[in-house]
Amino acid sequence: MLAHARHDTAPSPALSAVPKSAPERARSVPAADVASIGLSQPSDWVEMLELVDRCFPYATEEMMGWWLCYQRPLLHVARLDGRVAGFVHVQARPESDTLWINILAVTEEFRHRGIARQLLAHCERLAAEWGLGRLGLQCHEANASALRLYALQGHAQVGEDFHADAGGRYIVHDKALPASAIAAAVRTPAADPRWRCIAHRLIYRAWTRRRARTTR
Repeated sequence: MLAHARHDTAPSPALSAVPKSAPERARSVPAADVASIGLSQPSDWVEMLELVDRCFPYATEEMMGWWLCYQRPLLHVARLDGRVAGFVHVQARPESDTLWINILAVTEEFRHRGIARQLLAHCERLAAEWGLGRLGLQCHEANASALRLYALQGHAQVGEDFHADAGGRYIVHDKALPASAIAAAVRTPAADPRWRCIAHRLIYRAWTRRRARTTR
């Protein structure tokens, strides 16, 4: 299950589907151009972790710390107006020719502005660059808006899975990419150097300890 999964290779339900709704917020963010999407940075962490806290109760602090500190090449952030508009964490599964989407999240103020579609398109580009011919994800059965989005973007429902510790029943989705889109010369993501991972881990530990003290 998600909260207890191995952080390197184990399947995880797509957290875009967790059926906990975040509080509605006024959409005060002005219209913006297409989001820029790049690797996560420590300056993104507060907004990312606050979004996870609000919307994804099954994402553990340990799991997020592992992704942020040791899997940065797999964690991509969409930014608009200098803010985190959303993010996605992906996982290559070459044995099934699939790029798996572990989590896709969009900040409340930026919803209904095409951010999720841009992140999905970015995932398709990553899959093609990494020589993978499919996208895969799971979506909670109660998340009607996400299910509708995935259907509109060509993700077929191919099965279901049940995660008792992650909210219940999830719908498994699959999308085949055009063969012409797959890169002939495969580019795999380069891992961060060890010193950067250690530095990020120290920053993350200090930040989580400070947050724990302020929330007591």
